[in-house]
Amino acid sequence: MNLYAQQLARTADRHNYTSGALIQERPQVKWRFQTEGQVYSSPVLYADKIIIGSCDSNLYALNKADGSVLWKYKTGGEVRATAAVDQQVVYFLSADGHFYALDVHTGKQLWTFKTQGEKTYDIWDYFQSSAAVESGIVYFGSGDGHIYALEAKNGKEIWKYKTAGIVHASPTVTAHEILIGSFDGYFYCLEKNGDLRWKFKTIGEHYFPKGEVQFHAVATDSSVYFGARDFNSYALKIKDGTGHWVYHQPGSWISVPSLAGKQLLLTMSDSYSVLALDKVYGGKLYEPRIPLNTFSSASITDSVAYFGALDGVLYKLDLSKGTVSSVFQTASSKLNRSIFFDEKDKLRTGLDEKYAHDIHKLFTGYLQMGSIFSTVWIDGQSLYFGSADGAVYALE
Repeated sequence: MNLYAQQLARTADRHNYTSGALIQERPQVKWRFQTEGQVYSSPVLYADKIIIGSCDSNLYALNKADGSVLWKYKTGGEVRATAAVDQQVVYFLSADGHFYALDVHTGKQLWTFKTQGEKTYDIWDYFQSSAAVESGIVYFGSGDGHIYALEAKNGKEIWKYKTAGIVHASPTVTAHEILIGSFDGYFYCLEKNGDLRWKFKTIGEHYFPKGEVQFHAVATDSSVYFGARDFNSYALKIKDGTGHWVYHQPGSWISVPSLAGKQLLLTMSDSYSVLALDKVYGGKLYEPRIPLNTFSSASITDSVAYFGALDGVLYKLDLSKGTVSSVFQTASSKLNRSIFFDEKDKLRTGLDEKYAHDIHKLFTGYLQMGSIFSTVWIDGQSLYFGSADGAVYALE
């Protein structure tokens, strides 16, 4: 296994693919570790360690064999970003406005970098920017509106680029570019020296006129793919930002893209589905339904992909058939899912009245199901992810 620069979606270009996994049809709990806060971040595997953050303000290093704590590091704020590991150093951002570098073996602090502060856009702003590491440089976005590049060895600022909005998308890094969106509704292509090559303005939508870009992109060959809150998925040429295609999903944000060969997989918010498009032309290949919103990336291995949803269920997508099946349910989902879903697996009528027509309260209520925001880490026979009830799971 390659232990160089492990990070969200496995690599700096965010492809989120691994081959040769041997996952059972119905994987069982190998171990479960309980943190003291909700877990929105995704696990990263490095050697014998699962590294993951929690809203209890800690970054944890867990033994991948049994889930025991190898070390934990306390910050001054929630850790909703996914860590990156490179050259035996862990890099991550905290809601306390600091970016941290720790020794991967001991959890000892090596250096910190202070941004101009973190902030949250709205209730659906679930994640902080997760770092990408490439060639000795760490890239990340911040609630202060900047995109940063730091020297990995000492945290010295190389450059920063100012956008007009919160940057909680994670940077996607290629050989020559940094690609990242902002809540200002622009998608940016920066040179490795921090200069702007181009920026692209999303179309916008009636209720979300900025067309905020919340999640990371995926880059391959000469193209970059990303979704926005304006219900559109965009495919652009990395060279100059001109368009290949745009796909419109009526009534639903596009969450996170990942690539499975010629298929672009998009997890969806309000359309309660996962969408597969032809990556070259943007035509729809299939779109199986799921019961509720998804805000994590689909993790791909050979002929299947795994992703979680707000209902606390882990799903498997068959890439050849275009069908979805459930493979695991969190403990909180088993306990509380019936509050929200009826016997036919449909959302119960009357939820709006129950939550006083307050969509913010409703989405907070959904978290009772142990919602899965983590992007699943696939390793051999095992799946690793966190849930909103504070648990970190290993399935096998």
